[in-house]
Amino acid sequence: MAASFMSSFSCFTRIRVLCAALLIALVSGCAAPGGLLSRADADAIENAIDRDDAGYVAAAVRGGLPVDQRIPAAGYTAGAPLIALAARAASLNTLRFLIGAGADVNARTPVNETPLMLAAYFREDGAHSAARHDEAVRILLKAGAQLENDAYNFTPLSYAAFNDRRRAMGYLLEHGARVDADAANGLTYINTPLMMASIQGHREAVRTLLRAGADPLIRVHGGHTAREFAAKYRHSHVEPLLACAESLPQGRRFAQHCEGPSVAAGQ
Repeated sequence: MAASFMSSFSCFTRIRVLCAALLIALVSGCAAPGGLLSRADADAIENAIDRDDAGYVAAAVRGGLPVDQRIPAAGYTAGAPLIALAARAASLNTLRFLIGAGADVNARTPVNETPLMLAAYFREDGAHSAARHDEAVRILLKAGAQLENDAYNFTPLSYAAFNDRRRAMGYLLEHGARVDADAANGLTYINTPLMMASIQGHREAVRTLLRAGADPLIRVHGGHTAREFAAKYRHSHVEPLLACAESLPQGRRFAQHCEGPSVAAGQ
């Protein structure tokens, strides 16, 4: 019985691999301009990534699909790299395969998002857990993914702060992510991680960033500081932390000066 099952399983596996190779053979000559596959063929690859079918993706790559292929996918009609889609879905086996196959760990989506940004932002559908995406962050960091982004773009830490991904924030900060991104001389052209957390009212994310040395006095050119963003969006539970951080005496750290009972209670 067991031998029969294993024989059937092996047969199924071979058929699946052969089908994946056949898919690539069929579409290799009909890719759209710019190297994009047809919508139907791209859907097959995207679905395989979403269900973390690394064997299917591996067979496709062995069949001729470039490891850095960009395919039209949900949210990216202009095409996104396979590794970015794997990071977004926290498809860990697929992510590991693509990295091992030489995929560019910093390949960007059309809106200049890196795989690390997507892994740091998303969490499992319909669940509060982000364990798989946290692991995706760790995998990408170990593979040498860049902690920052091009100038005037959001960073992985900004994305993590916006969605209250505190464990991911911790990993990024431990690896040396710049807590204020590319802000300079008290000004920034794009929201800092602290501003992102303040806009969303993520109190503990705000606290984490302030403990890490985030500058609450940074202002968007022609716009707000983090505290002003918190006030604008009526996050009264966040404002006291930011107000205290703004008034830090020189040489004092946030944890020393602003972690008292009254502040902790949001008063």
